[in-house]
Amino acid sequence: MESADNSDANALIPIIDATQEKGLGPEEVLADSLYGGDENCEKAKELGVEVISPVMGRSSDKEINLGNFDLSEDGTVKNCPEGKESVKTGKKKNRYTATFDIQCCKECNKVSECLVKPGKRGYYLRYKEKDVRVAKRRIYEQTPEFHDKYRYRAGVEATMSYYDRKTGVKRLRVRGLQAVSFSATLKAIGVNLFRAAAFKNNETGCKDSLKQVVPALIGCIYNLKERFLSAAMKIRKISGSFRTNYRFEMKLAA
Repeated sequence: MESADNSDANALIPIIDATQEKGLGPEEVLADSLYGGDENCEKAKELGVEVISPVMGRSSDKEINLGNFDLSEDGTVKNCPEGKESVKTGKKKNRYTATFDIQCCKECNKVSECLVKPGKRGYYLRYKEKDVRVAKRRIYEQTPEFHDKYRYRAGVEATMSYYDRKTGVKRLRVRGLQAVSFSATLKAIGVNLFRAAAFKNNETGCKDSLKQVVPALIGCIYNLKERFLSAAMKIRKISGSFRTNYRFEMKLAA
């Protein structure tokens, strides 16, 4: 959990690192467009994780964008959207250049909406490696494979809504990042317990759900209570400045 002045986009890679350290690292991550920036996708790829996310923003103010061109595997442009072949292609460091015949582009009725720019020896299309990656992602977004995978991302919104309605996580009665994180985590654990119990009940097909769910919940609650007490004692030691003689104290029943 971060404070409100920090961008959530920077939280993706640390979370992937944390899950991999615990041996729970994913192969794919479904994320909204905020987390699907090119930098995040490249860093995640280095960690062996594929980020599946829509690309944020519009591709271009032009009607024709880089994704409309015929791109080869190495990122060079083979043909324009009208099927005209490039007369020359080149790459220098992370920058590409594709050159098209002057006469062909002049006679094209879509040249005003195209990304090419006129030059001395032809019409030039200049772009970077990042532009290629983003263009290929935009193409992939239109495929049935992407829609089939990403539909599960939309499903998590119902979980977050249930998380708020069930626990009131948006209306916490504590202040401070540490206290808020602690409270929100406990509430999330509670939601997971309910969902795990529901899944287990559905898996077994048992009509008398209470006979299976209640013992499991009691055991989980007991373990949760012990963790809560341990954390509370640590917080109490840290917050020594708040020690006063209260007329009451919090007690937890087993």
